[in-house]
Amino acid sequence: MGAQGEPPGGHRPHRGVLSPASGALLVRPGGRWGQALGDFLAAALGEVWYRLDRRHREITLRNLAFAYGAELTPAARERLARQVFRHFVRFAWEMAVLLLAPLTYLKKRVLILGEENLAAALQKGRGAVCIAAHAGNWEYTVMGYGLQFRRVAVVARELDHPLARRLARYLRERGGNWMVNKQRGLREILAHLKHNRVVGIVIDQNTATQEGVLADFFGHPARTTPVAALLARRGVPVVPSLSRRLPDGRQMMIFFPPLPFEKTADPEADIRRQVALQNLYIEAWVRREPSQWLWLHRRWKNQFPELYENV
Repeated sequence: MGAQGEPPGGHRPHRGVLSPASGALLVRPGGRWGQALGDFLAAALGEVWYRLDRRHREITLRNLAFAYGAELTPAARERLARQVFRHFVRFAWEMAVLLLAPLTYLKKRVLILGEENLAAALQKGRGAVCIAAHAGNWEYTVMGYGLQFRRVAVVARELDHPLARRLARYLRERGGNWMVNKQRGLREILAHLKHNRVVGIVIDQNTATQEGVLADFFGHPARTTPVAALLARRGVPVVPSLSRRLPDGRQMMIFFPPLPFEKTADPEADIRRQVALQNLYIEAWVRREPSQWLWLHRRWKNQFPELYENV
């Protein structure tokens, strides 16, 4: 691998399909046309998607009922579910824009807060693991962070469809970030940490029984990846890094202080305690902006398979 600031193989950020001038004409920062079109697509296509996609509609509504219980009425859950579908239409629009837009556009559209927390963690020289969630536009913000501050080794599953896989890799790498295949990435993760780099891991999806640790999420046990917790036990700082879309259409990413880790003679208990703490951070963030989280995912399917019967 290259030096801390250089990706392997001499990779450089992709500049985008359009020239800066033509890209700015289409989606210039704060441009009314781009913002209005995104709003229109989210409202119109989000409603169509919600009505036609019974499977994901049911998963979303059941997840909301399971997570919130009596906190939300059925009518409130349905309103929120519609907002979730609109959010992900806008997410798709934003990613399509990033295929075309110049990097200067992306850089200006991402607001980074708390970067000093991550910088302080890196001073230990052990690298840092940023735990993230499928909230806001997490793909957008990590690209913006890589352009503004330092490159990130993004751990992600390779998509099954070849075209989708190529597009995902292009988008994740065009800002200069590295991509680490989740299925075979432990060696790469350790190598990046050895070079005092930042590794980003999304931790809010269900995992296989043999791979995950049970920790509460919205009051119910959910299988959660222990990778970040295992690295924390080795002395690697774990920094929550969470994203949301702002009302003006910009994206925001916040870095919180590194999570405390209490190392005892019981490694398994240490890991469970750390994973539970990580889930608390994710849940608190989702509760703050629930319409921007991936409720379409079967988060509790291992422990509560009956929740998703007939969907």
